[in-house]
Amino acid sequence: MLIKILMVLSVALVIEATGLVLIRKGMMEVGEISTFNIKALFAVFLQMITNKTLILGVFFNAIYFGLFLMLLSWAELSFILPMTAVGYLLSGSFANYFLMEHVSPLRWAGTLLIVAGVFLITKSAQP
Repeated sequence: MLIKILMVLSVALVIEATGLVLIRKGMMEVGEISTFNIKALFAVFLQMITNKTLILGVFFNAIYFGLFLMLLSWAELSFILPMTAVGYLLSGSFANYFLMEHVSPLRWAGTLLIVAGVFLITKSAQP
């Protein structure tokens, strides 16, 4: 069962990271939200719901959520949720590669600390 969980989790995390990159790219296309004026916010909202990149990103994240629900049906939340932290490493890598975002060494170190914590948690869990 652990192998099945890890396989589905791996696919889910790649889908999530892809969705997050698409959402970020879509929001870069929409532009910065810099007002709290209701009329202007509505115009931005219309841009967001018609932006294909953003819609695709939300779709990917919906698939991730469905896979996450499947994982929760197989194992305890206290096991699955920490395992999803590995997604931080994937998201940082995807942002660095696909969006050309600079990820500082300090950020990578923090991300690796999170992954190390996940490793410790998985050693103590019995799904």
